[in-house]
Amino acid sequence: MSQKWLKSRLPAVNEMQQRVINGLGLHDCSAGSDSRIKCWLKNTFAQPMVWHLNRRSVAGGVAVGLFVSWLPLPLQMVFAATIAAVMRVHVPVSVVMVWFSNPLTFAPLLYAAWLCGSMILGTGNLEVPDTLTVKTFMDTAADSWPILLSGALFCAAVSGVVGFALTLLIWRIHAVRRWRQRRFR
Repeated sequence: MSQKWLKSRLPAVNEMQQRVINGLGLHDCSAGSDSRIKCWLKNTFAQPMVWHLNRRSVAGGVAVGLFVSWLPLPLQMVFAATIAAVMRVHVPVSVVMVWFSNPLTFAPLLYAAWLCGSMILGTGNLEVPDTLTVKTFMDTAADSWPILLSGALFCAAVSGVVGFALTLLIWRIHAVRRWRQRRFR
């Protein structure tokens, strides 16, 4: 993916900063109980490095987005944007990479996380009861949470590292091709 292509499709940096700050309700840093956190988040999102396109910030955004997309929690995009801003990586890329888990891929991702978790923890498949009542369903769900969370964290870490490495590799290949094209001109 070309940096020029990506820059042409993204809105201006100031516009993106204002959208995020206004969207999260951080535009007002008045006195109050949560004003420290709001001001800290506003200052974190206002840093230019979290909006700048370069090799490491985009790769970090991919890693953060893929990591958060495996976690079974609500408001993944807000969580990914906040982590990306704190880690000083590209915020829009991290938010877009969260879309890896969507309504179509959510069930297969949870099943893959559950399989990985059962392999990591060494537990076998959970037995499906003959009669499924609310109590048996809740007992089965309570037994599967440690398996699901350990598998999700493992898959999140692996996909984050692989996404980071692949982004760096693709960026490097693209840069080498551009260098060669410039040399032959």
